[in-house]
Amino acid sequence: MPSHSRVLRAAFAPLATLALAFVTGIACADSVAPTFVFRSIGPATSGGRVTAVAGTDRDAALYYIGAAGGGIYKTTNGGFDWTPVFDEAAVAPIGALAIAPSNPNIVWAGTGEDNPRNDVSYGDGVYRTNDAGKTWQHLGLSETSQISSISLDPRDPQLVLVGALGDPFADSTERGVYRTGDGGRTWTRTLFLGPSSGVSDMVRDPHHPEIVYAGMWQVRRRAWSIASGGPADGLYRSTNGGASWSRLSGKGLPRGIMGRIGLAIAPSDSHRIYALIQSSEGLLWRSDDAGRTWRMTSANTLINQRPFYFSRVFVDPTNKDHVFCSSVHLVESHDGGKTWKQTGRRLHGDHHAMFIAADGKRILGGGDGGAELSLDGGATWVRMNYAVLGQAYHVGFDLQTPYRVCAAEQDDGTFCGPSVGTAADGIVSRDWLKVSGGDGTHAWPDPLDPALIWHSSGGEDNGGSLGLYDTRRLSDENISPYLRDQNVVAPKDLAYRFNWEAPVAFSPQDGHVAYYGGNVVFETRDRGRSWRVISPDLTRNVAAHQLITGGPITREGTGAETSDTILTIAPSAARAGQLWIGTDDGVVQVTSDGGTTWRNVTMPGIDDAARVTSIDLSASDPATAYVSVERHFVGDRTPYVYVTHDGGARWRRIDAGLPRNQFVRCVRLDPRNPSLLYAGLEQSLWFSLDGGGSWERLIAGLPPASVRDIHVHPRANDLIVATHGRGVWILDDVAALQELARARKARHYLFAPRPAIAYAHHDDTFDVLGGGSNPAGDALMTFYRASGGSGAAQLEILDTRGRIVRHLRAPNATGVVRVAWDRTEDPPVAWHSAPEWNRGPEGGAEVIPGTYTVRLVVDGVRLQRPLRVLPDSRAVWSMEDYARRHDFLASLYMMESDVDIALNRLDAARAQLRERKRRPALKAETRQTLLSALARADAIAATLSANLQNDQDNDFLTDVLRERIQALIGAVDGSSAPPTAAQLREYEAIAHEFHARMNDVATYTSDDLVRLNRALRESG
Repeated sequence: MPSHSRVLRAAFAPLATLALAFVTGIACADSVAPTFVFRSIGPATSGGRVTAVAGTDRDAALYYIGAAGGGIYKTTNGGFDWTPVFDEAAVAPIGALAIAPSNPNIVWAGTGEDNPRNDVSYGDGVYRTNDAGKTWQHLGLSETSQISSISLDPRDPQLVLVGALGDPFADSTERGVYRTGDGGRTWTRTLFLGPSSGVSDMVRDPHHPEIVYAGMWQVRRRAWSIASGGPADGLYRSTNGGASWSRLSGKGLPRGIMGRIGLAIAPSDSHRIYALIQSSEGLLWRSDDAGRTWRMTSANTLINQRPFYFSRVFVDPTNKDHVFCSSVHLVESHDGGKTWKQTGRRLHGDHHAMFIAADGKRILGGGDGGAELSLDGGATWVRMNYAVLGQAYHVGFDLQTPYRVCAAEQDDGTFCGPSVGTAADGIVSRDWLKVSGGDGTHAWPDPLDPALIWHSSGGEDNGGSLGLYDTRRLSDENISPYLRDQNVVAPKDLAYRFNWEAPVAFSPQDGHVAYYGGNVVFETRDRGRSWRVISPDLTRNVAAHQLITGGPITREGTGAETSDTILTIAPSAARAGQLWIGTDDGVVQVTSDGGTTWRNVTMPGIDDAARVTSIDLSASDPATAYVSVERHFVGDRTPYVYVTHDGGARWRRIDAGLPRNQFVRCVRLDPRNPSLLYAGLEQSLWFSLDGGGSWERLIAGLPPASVRDIHVHPRANDLIVATHGRGVWILDDVAALQELARARKARHYLFAPRPAIAYAHHDDTFDVLGGGSNPAGDALMTFYRASGGSGAAQLEILDTRGRIVRHLRAPNATGVVRVAWDRTEDPPVAWHSAPEWNRGPEGGAEVIPGTYTVRLVVDGVRLQRPLRVLPDSRAVWSMEDYARRHDFLASLYMMESDVDIALNRLDAARAQLRERKRRPALKAETRQTLLSALARADAIAATLSANLQNDQDNDFLTDVLRERIQALIGAVDGSSAPPTAAQLREYEAIAHEFHARMNDVATYTSDDLVRLNRALRESG
């Protein structure tokens, strides 16, 4: 297919005397990806625990939600879109949110979730934004750990009360009620009962703001137990805006110890107060005389099935008898709390937070399944799972192209989805397959058959629940090795004990062999049809850790506190039969003979309060192991990371460069660089280039969520990270980390790009939910640039003939810089005067699969690397098909480029002709010649393009040459197929029209403008 550019530019040469000179340099597309950053792949559709919500009566479309481990999201359109607004903070768990009554741009946030279940995470105090979430200021109370409530005085925006629950794992004095009168510059603690008691809830009388009620709660959690309630608790009232407090007792309130307390005051009648109290005497108490007397109105456990986790009550602002309680189910009463019914049909279970607008109709709720909205007073609801809040414990993957990722999430089950979606919008909701419910903890596609998904979960009747999901048959089979109900059974009475995160692992040498951890190691060779025990009890077997938990008021029996169990299993790739395990009571053991004998190789100084959260082994050295240990369940947030190079005989600490106040969740050895380690901490991700001798934080766009699991995909070389609060993230192609030490030494370094896959994507505008992003481009070029350089870097893509097919401009940045290429050639020249949407595409034809060269030019240095472009293995196209499609599109893009060159020159010529026309000294004959040239230019331009100003103008304007070219490009560009016969016929018609129009341009140039130039010279 012929090139027309040379002919066209030669035809325009005479215009140089009249129009501005045209610079023919190659157009540089600005399709530059953000530099080296993670991308979120979701899933959003799974939900995630929302612990705080806030709305306002000033703006019915404005809401904020705070997540257990995902920060703060904001919507300004009633929940259709959610944007994270807290990712620059140091922490992600949110316990309380409050919008200022006088100004919705002012929002207060209390960090640290106040629901102390086994996966609760801590905060670092109070924040405030004055600009609707754009920026946040930290206002102190850094050591309060968990904040349950914030109360703003509607009369004075500087007067604020904060209720701090405090650290649920250790005694501390940083808890109770804090008061500020100067907007958070200074704080005074006004209510404190002791080092183990804090605020569970706090409410202010809407009609008498000086009256405030607070519930004080004595609570202590351990890995193996939770105790809710004690003598340092109770209901308190302040009559001077929180400056001082008095305890309310008697007058109908429970006489014994209390546990968690939730409070609500009816806006329609502030004499009506509800107190949801964990008590052996009942659950809901009501006062109708502003707290002077009380009576118990309900002992129905439906309203508070797990008091330590729920205990929240809310009142309709328009009806003091219409009450909601958020518990396992959302329940409501229409008679002041006497009788209750379950509501919230189709909502996820486990509810925690609620905002009710003044009209009583608009309600925003939050729970373990995400955010939920009602516009009719709670009669009907919709889940708004558009924000990625999933609390992943562990992540698995297969070896397909693109590979599948499986995320096991707290209370939302296990979801599997692609690392790269087929939709142009990214990874969308329909891409995610839910393979199990419950509290997902581990998930792995079968090593020999990726259609089978192994998954474990906590919260089932038996604590060690293991399933196998068949994606072909859409069936899930329970393959647990032990089926005794662990709920409300003393673990010491069980034959086997299983952790909430009971691990599953596979033999690297034989994919038929799988392992599962209880307090012993189970092995199966037939995918769970039968199991055999290959170890003794490998834990410390501490009897004091194996009692029925809960108390002193209410038992707690979900299996989350089952202790003295195996927490991690690590089979060795370097030696068949070698298997390492770590327990939740501080034991590391290893077998080298498939389980016949075991050696206890626990590090010195590790006690039974320690949890061995991960073990990672060298793939080449069977004596090298890396182990992470944490003790946060006893209040110790120190990170502990160990290495051994002699099979556990000696251990060395390698955590000196990590922050001292963040415990470690996992450590992982890079499979390609034995000196590169990754460490997932409770609020950050770190890496070490020298085997743990020093550490650097890897932010790269990752929010400050808890990093629970880390893997490097063996084929794609992607870093896959499971966060407990923001789902799964991928850092594409981590060669830059694997070779970073070498790059820093070289000062300028181009990393070898991984092969680019010619993935076929399609538009999917009706299914954009799901929260996942595709890679910024199919080909990712990454380089290192030392500081001190100047000017932008250039990247060039060359084909096998040495022809530059694409020029890319890189960010003018130092350090690790990444540029994405979408596999398209240089774009056609843009039509500059067209509306932005219609100036032309950002790229040309897609290159065909093959070998290319990436060339970097920066600071006078020229570096290059080969780049392979591979076909999509799911496609059926031959190399001939790819070539035919490319040549067809390349010719069309060339036509579009030449048309736009002509339009740009005609636009410039017409502008100058109109300017000349306004000059009064022109002779009449010359003016007529000028007008003729202008009319001829207008007529030719009209044959080149219909000059669409809006994208629907083609519905009533006749397409001409440019629009026909664009339409044919669109018809072919939507698939990877070569052109059809009909498309070839349309091409021939377009080519005929193109030659005719270009001939008109050439004739115009050699005729009208030549005469005009002559007339202008003659007229002086």
